Amino acid sequence: MIKKDKITKIKEFDEVKRSERYYADLQAPMMFAFIEAALLFLMCTVLNLYVKTESNARLIELVCNLTLPIYLVSSGIVCLVYAVRNTKTRKARLESRRLESEIYDMFRSVIDLPYAIANGTGRVRVVNGALSDILGLKRATTGMPLSDFCSVPIKTLISEAKNRELFLSDSIYDMPEENGLHESSVTKLADGRRYSASSYVFKLREENYYFIVFRDVEDFLSLSEKHEAESPVIAYIQLDNLRELAQYVRADYRSASAEAENILRAWVADMHGFIREQTGDKYVAVFSQAEFEKRVKNDFEVQKRIMALKIGDNSFPVTVSMGISPVGETLEEKEKNASHALTMAIARGGNQVAVKRRDASGYTYFGGTHKTVENNTTVISRVSAEILEEHIIRASNVIIMGHTAPDFDSIGSCVGVARFAMSVMEDAVAAGRMKEKVSVNIAIEKKGESYDVVMRQLAPLKIYDDIFIDPVAARDLVTSDTVLIICDVNNRYIFAAPELANMIKKIAVLDHHRIANTLSFDPFLQYIEATKSSASEIVSEIFLYSRFADTLHKEEAEVLLSGIMLDTKNFTRNAGTQTIEATHYLYTRGAHTAVVREFFNESLDEILLTGEFESKARLYRDDIAITWMMLERAASGEDRVIASKVADNLLRVKGVKASFALIKIGNDVVISGRSKGEVNVQLILEKLQGGGHFDIAGAQVKNASLTRTCEMLKSAIDDYFEYDHQD
Repeated sequence: MIKKDKITKIKEFDEVKRSERYYADLQAPMMFAFIEAALLFLMCTVLNLYVKTESNARLIELVCNLTLPIYLVSSGIVCLVYAVRNTKTRKARLESRRLESEIYDMFRSVIDLPYAIANGTGRVRVVNGALSDILGLKRATTGMPLSDFCSVPIKTLISEAKNRELFLSDSIYDMPEENGLHESSVTKLADGRRYSASSYVFKLREENYYFIVFRDVEDFLSLSEKHEAESPVIAYIQLDNLRELAQYVRADYRSASAEAENILRAWVADMHGFIREQTGDKYVAVFSQAEFEKRVKNDFEVQKRIMALKIGDNSFPVTVSMGISPVGETLEEKEKNASHALTMAIARGGNQVAVKRRDASGYTYFGGTHKTVENNTTVISRVSAEILEEHIIRASNVIIMGHTAPDFDSIGSCVGVARFAMSVMEDAVAAGRMKEKVSVNIAIEKKGESYDVVMRQLAPLKIYDDIFIDPVAARDLVTSDTVLIICDVNNRYIFAAPELANMIKKIAVLDHHRIANTLSFDPFLQYIEATKSSASEIVSEIFLYSRFADTLHKEEAEVLLSGIMLDTKNFTRNAGTQTIEATHYLYTRGAHTAVVREFFNESLDEILLTGEFESKARLYRDDIAITWMMLERAASGEDRVIASKVADNLLRVKGVKASFALIKIGNDVVISGRSKGEVNVQLILEKLQGGGHFDIAGAQVKNASLTRTCEMLKSAIDDYFEYDHQD
């Protein structure tokens, strides 16, 4: 609260100060009279007692008789002098007070900084002349509510005033302000201009009042808004797989590319920006923030215009991906953000726009509702193999991990990477690039049918007896030079050992799932390709295009093949030309589908449970199949696999475009989503904090009932078709 030498002190001590000044003025003459009387009395006493004789008795008597008149005359003269002086002083003080009052009234009326005084209920008691002119008031004193002209709530002003003290010595122009201009404190007054409202508290008659100053910030805000609207936005643009698409349908690539480029140039020209081609079908564009905001509102309709281009037999649309950054202190920072945003858009499968958000939460995505053609990743695989080789050679040890509840693709890709790392080290030791081989381990949950099958398959290779370790034990192996390779997952919430990503600095990611959120670490290798069928295909390609293609063993090749077969549903979905090429490579290493198919044999109980699960299926929106099951027994890791199989089987139903299988496991509900390629199940399950890629995705809703989760799923499906889906 404020000090007592503030406005409150004026009222409390005014009369006391007047009395003090009055007695101070009388103090000098009274003291003179007292001292004079004492001296005269002392003189008379001395004369009578010690000096008086017969010869001078009459003289002393005369002197004593004259003492009183002398005292009265001298004291009167002194009092008169002081009275005259005091009268002049009091007149000067009264004149000063009147002048101060007049100056205050004039100051309140003519000061150009508007202010008001309100009580704790928001009732205005006083406004000055400047604010009266703005509001069109006839009187400076009012009883109107503050909310009649100020949009800032009185509660906000009271809260802000708690830490602000108001002193009498403060200049109204020098009052303390908060750092920065807060949107919540800005209000528009009757003159149409915007003002920042700052409040200060003082106490009068035992009641809190709030001194509210309105500072004109219209020019500042207008300039700031103009600067923001005209600030440059950088975009990286890439036509998705146009070259590969033209090869598949034998269409005129140059003609299609030129037509797509014309659309992009017209789009940028409409924003009064510019666009420059980099290499091939990649472009960089710059336009203003204001124009960017308009394109956000129409969900980047240029995507639809690009997709309207058909090549070949008019059944293959051209798609475009963009990475856009309105965020960054410098152009260099914006360029880096835009480049990374394009990487995110492509990693999520392409055909979408990734916009860097101003907060730290990542990106906003537009589009992504149509599947893109498989990329030709030969060069990427070669480069990735070389990068991995260099880091493995310099590592103190290598740790590999997949996701929780590992399936054949997760385990198979981890096994393939383990063999690659061991091959690299054997070659490096032989060439003298390493002194000795270092340990290679796979952090994995050692349970589940998939793990048991793989262990039986790898039994002839004794080296795998010690490679698989518990995720908790993996933490004890971490050093400053440990290399971590993550396979078949990019969502840290389902890492087999999430803490490893925090402990290890040198990380590589090999995955085929679309990125839902920004990675929480900076990997030295990020090979995330959503057009790939599986992580096992990615690892097989790395082997195929490396110097170590001949080192893969038959048992390891069959585990990799099981991952490809799992995610392609025996080559019936997501199997492109490069999938066949990777499979052919595995065949050359001794793998065979007839052997691998045995990995997927089911027990009678699983078949019966699957049948019961499928029997509960219902159609939603005519072409979306949804089924659910609550287990009356203890849940196992294989229940997730059953949900995946049921979702796959429902796609065989005539007219079904996508399917979702929900299963209650403990307190959580697990969802498996599948699509035939027309519906992006990843976008749907992202709304339930899930992920995956275009036609295979999953989610886990914690502490939820089946009924509630089903309602959330239906709401996400509705949002997808009403807001996200593009025809």
